[in-house]
Amino acid sequence: MPESVTTIITEIKDIASGILAKDISTIRGFSERQVEAIAIQTVLIQKGVESGDIDEDLREFFLNGLEAMALNFVNTLKGILMVTLEKLWNALVKFLYKAVGVVV
Repeated sequence: MPESVTTIITEIKDIASGILAKDISTIRGFSERQVEAIAIQTVLIQKGVESGDIDEDLREFFLNGLEAMALNFVNTLKGILMVTLEKLWNALVKFLYKAVGVVV
């Protein structure tokens, strides 16, 4: 493999690693907080059901709330991942254009 191909491969890997490492730490922090909130809410509901403070109708209400929390969590992660992939794509295209000699 010519040196220029090896250099381009290395640069692409470095660009991807840099963007993904930074954004993964953002995702990790967000997801830890959200998962903790969902877990706490689950335990509160569980204890309320066990103690009888939450009846059947109220339990359904709280379960719907848990579903909404889980859906919001997943949708937010999807959004963050989409932004991350867009940043990665933009950085790679910019590098490849530069490697070809096109000014962006």
